[in-house]
Amino acid sequence: MKSRLTSMAVVALIAFVALGQNEPATTALHIEGMTCGSCATAVKIVLRKTPGVKDAKVSYEEKRADVTYDPSATSPQKIAAAIADALAYTVTPLDGRVAARTTNTAGCDLASPATGKPIALSSYSEKELRDEFNRASDQVRMIALLSPTCGACQHGQRVVESVFSKFSDQRLHGFVVWLPMLSGDNVNAAQIQAGSFTDRRVVQRWDEHRLAGAEFSKTLKLKGDAWDVYLLYAPGVKWTGATPPAPTFWMHQLRAEHGADQKLCLNPAAMTAKVQDLLKVKNG
Repeated sequence: MKSRLTSMAVVALIAFVALGQNEPATTALHIEGMTCGSCATAVKIVLRKTPGVKDAKVSYEEKRADVTYDPSATSPQKIAAAIADALAYTVTPLDGRVAARTTNTAGCDLASPATGKPIALSSYSEKELRDEFNRASDQVRMIALLSPTCGACQHGQRVVESVFSKFSDQRLHGFVVWLPMLSGDNVNAAQIQAGSFTDRRVVQRWDEHRLAGAEFSKTLKLKGDAWDVYLLYAPGVKWTGATPPAPTFWMHQLRAEHGADQKLCLNPAAMTAKVQDLLKVKNG
């Protein structure tokens, strides 16, 4: 009888230990790059597909995800990597630490200057951009208007880089126009930031007077200059008038008060998928 009780106790102990091993754990992640509700939704979708994740709450305002997970199946580092790989965000497990967040008066997250080798930037000209755009009319074209010292724009630049890195297709052409939208923006900052990503298919310009911002604002029907915007054009689209043509597809990292549809917040996965679809389109 005593032997039987001892065996039962051992079995119970093993079951208790096993139950403890399956007890869910929680972690908090700092996610740099989220700018709107659509970004948070994209993170949630990735987390739902990540093995071992049980539940998650995501806040783009706090740039944070609180995740419940099975520690026997995954870890905070693996969860962070899953988000970063899928969405090109910078994800850091907090482990009880508070992530610093610094913003300027425009509400844009500030970022450290790039440390890449500066490149020379020609001054922006609407005519030159229009001519270059039309010369590449048989290609898929991406236009990005960015501030060199805005953290969100720097994230957007990395998304552009990820797209061009993924597709080596010579039918993909890019234009990046740097605008002085923030107090720290100047040609030197733009040259340094531009140097952090170069590709022979991408033309970069410095727009000291925000001319492109005003021109594309009319096309996109924004309130104020267009910046932190990412426009895609299918083969065959041409720029024939003074105002740039409407994009085939576009995304942004602007606030609602800027007049931008919050359903179009920059989503790296969606942008990449759209480029892939457009590369399949043949210029009729």
